[in-house]
Formats: sequence, structure tokens, C-alpha cells
Amino acid sequence: MIKPLTSLRFLFAFMIFVHHMTFLAKSKSSTLRWIHESILKEGYIGVSFFFILSGFILAYNYRDSMLNQKISKSNFYIARIARIYPLHLLTLLIAVPITIQNVNFELSLWFKQLFFNSTLTQSFVPIKKIYFSFNSPSWSISNELFFYLLFPFLILLISKLKVLKYSKGLLIPFLLLLPILMLVIPPIYYKNLFYVNPFFRVFDFIVGILLFELYLKIKNTEKVINYNALEFGSIILLVVFFIFHSQLPLVVRYSIYYWLPMSFLILVFAFQKGVLSRLLSNNTLILLGEISFGFYMFHQLVLKYFIMVNKSLLHITNEYLIISIILIVSLIISYISLIWFENPVNKYLKRVLIKKTKD
Repeated sequence: MIKPLTSLRFLFAFMIFVHHMTFLAKSKSSTLRWIHESILKEGYIGVSFFFILSGFILAYNYRDSMLNQKISKSNFYIARIARIYPLHLLTLLIAVPITIQNVNFELSLWFKQLFFNSTLTQSFVPIKKIYFSFNSPSWSISNELFFYLLFPFLILLISKLKVLKYSKGLLIPFLLLLPILMLVIPPIYYKNLFYVNPFFRVFDFIVGILLFELYLKIKNTEKVINYNALEFGSIILLVVFFIFHSQLPLVVRYSIYYWLPMSFLILVFAFQKGVLSRLLSNNTLILLGEISFGFYMFHQLVLKYFIMVNKSLLHITNEYLIISIILIVSLIISYISLIWFENPVNKYLKRVLIKKTKD
């Protein structure tokens, strides 16, 4: 476990949480409306962080064992699916009552949505009613599954190509591909493709794998590095990019714009050698990082159910109180899920299924 990166997972999950507080756009408070429009709406960038981090962490944990054939592809797939699918299935079932009571309920569409969500393939379908259906944050888990399927082949390919040695010739076309596609593809498809579709978001994941190769190269040198300055600098860089985000088109901000600050942040804190790393290694922050997957998967459901209950029973109007309730309930549910569902089911599935592959 890289403790600072584990803690940072919650920070970016929280950014996604506030991004989904869309009811603030209609707030009676001009201050809250401004905060929502200028800051909170940009919280979706947390997804880019998770995709890049996913590539980095998988390379960190599995690169050598994959290249040395100490772990089979099937066991790798089992381990990763056991990590994400049980919670996805649970939240999918919890979302069912919400979808059925929807005023725009269509049975034929509902079955299509259910099929794609059940198979974690919803992000491949460039239709909003499909990829944002049921528990909408799960579209990114659909992408993660696709990344997992590609990972053994990507790690082998990158290793064979010695990508850092030939980085200039390989990375320039790689970095130019998405901007070129943005010029060619009509704007109406921007969100469907550049934000959601796994064939486009896999670039974020690959950036994470390449970042790990850079990490190894730096780690194997004996240069004296001021990690305190780098850690503070990485945060300042991300803040600067965030401040000036409105100067660029939304489609660029879906991923490309934040590649540099996100990558720098992950790379620097992966070394765990600065004062901020020690701060982020606090047990409470690590626990928040460990429940971040559950927090990400549950918070939208908590929001939707709370809105229903609040409308019919509670009638709470104080928006600060509403956000606090949704946050606290999401955190409690995420903790319970980690202890009583995610960890036990994950261990059980790996024990049973990985054993079967050996028989």
C-alpha cells in the first residue's frame, strides 16, 4: 500500500461527491450557486485521477509478477473482478426501486439498461440513458473492467517497447491522438466519447502505466531530491490548473488538460518521502481512502433516496444540512460496506475461484 495515494483517493472521491450536488445550481443563495458553478462542477476531474492512479497502482502491484509469469492472467482477472463486481452488483440492486418509480419508466429500455449494467458494459454504449442508468457512477467501473482486461497485454507491450528509451517517438503521437480526434469528432458526441467511452479513457489508464515506468527510473537513481518542495509544488500545480480551467473547452478538461498535474501529484506522493506524505499517512486518512470506493459507489444512491424521503417526509430546506446528512450517511454506509461486505466477499471469491483455476 502506498499510504499517501490511498488517502488522496478519498480527496478525489469527495470532489466527485460535491460535483453531484447539482441541486445547488438552483440554490437561493447566490454564494452557493457561485461555488457550484465555479468550483464544484469541476469535481468530475476526480475520475481522471482514478483512471491514472489505476494504471499506476496496477503496474506497481503486478508489473513484475506479470512479466515474470508469477501470476496468471486468469488469476489477475479474478482478483480484479472480485474487487469491483460484488459492490457494483449490490449498488445496482439498491438502485432498482429508484428506476422503477421513475416517471419516464420504459420497460424495454429498463431491460436494456439492466443488461448493460449487469455485464458492466454500459460505458461502451454512447447513449446517456444507458451509461448513466441505475447507479450512474458505475459507468467508470465499466471502464475499469475494460482496463483490467487490457492490462496484462499493455504491461507486456510497454515493457517490450522500452517506452522510456524511445519515449519521444512514442509519446508525441500518443499525446496528439486525442486532440486530433477532438477536432474531427462533432461536439455532440464529446461527452459520450471523450468522457465516458473506455476506448478514449484508456489513454488516462496508459498514462498511469507509463508514469510507473518513470517512477522506477527515478527510484533507481541516487540523486538527492527535495520531496517536500515537490509535494507542495504538485499541489500548487493542480490548484493552478484548476483555477484556470474555465479558459479551456470542456472536452479538453475531460482528461488531457489534467494529465500533467494529476500525474505529477501521483508520481511525487508515490515516493512517500515528504512532510505532506507523512501527514497523509495518518490512520484516519488512510481509512477514508480505503472506504473511498464504497463512498464513490454509494453517494449518488444516498443522494437520490434522501431527495425522495426529504420531499415526502422531512422537508429540510437548509442546503448545508442536506449536504452534511448525505455526506455522513454515505461515509457510514461506505465503512459498513468495507468491513461487512467488500472485504469478506472479496476474500471469499478469491479463495474459491483462484483455487479452482489451479485444479
